[in-house]
Amino acid sequence: MVKTSIEDDTEIYVINDKFSKDWSVSYSATRDSYLVPDHLHGGRWLKSNFVKPVHCGFVDDIEKALIIDLATQEWRDMHGDYFEVAQTIKGNVDQIRAFRQIIAEGKKAIFGEGIVLSISDKRQMIENLYGSQAPSEIDVHPPDVVKTKGSGRRPLTRLEQAMKMKAKSGRKCAECGEVGNHDARNCKKIKEKQKTK
Repeated sequence: MVKTSIEDDTEIYVINDKFSKDWSVSYSATRDSYLVPDHLHGGRWLKSNFVKPVHCGFVDDIEKALIIDLATQEWRDMHGDYFEVAQTIKGNVDQIRAFRQIIAEGKKAIFGEGIVLSISDKRQMIENLYGSQAPSEIDVHPPDVVKTKGSGRRPLTRLEQAMKMKAKSGRKCAECGEVGNHDARNCKKIKEKQKTK
């Protein structure tokens, strides 16, 4: 929105779109001509402008077909009231401060902010929540002792490594055709080692 102006109970808005083109929108603030009638309110997938759902068949009584969510309606009404007051007090600093103070007091009244409870009140709240009084003594048990010392693996000796290798079943080497613990990649190295020994 670029700018707003009011001329003889007519509000004029100049709106700029993504192509940098200005559009002028005006409506009369004295008449409710911009309000949509109730019988035109409906969901997204409607065959006509009347509230008749597509997949559920046609309903003769439109009033019964309307499902009104009270929380959503109250939410819309609250926003409408807020913006109406905000437009009315626009430019008057004293009224804006008074309105903000009223909102802060209402917030404290609803959410209970700024109220510091005494220790007895807190204890009473906890007793009401749990249904029993807090015990005067609390038994705390120490944690179970966990032994981690010596849980690591001991390195194998050369004899144990040789025994482990002997226990494994050998594979046939594609290079020399022998069954053993080597393959075609390291066949030549192992043969040279055996010759040097």
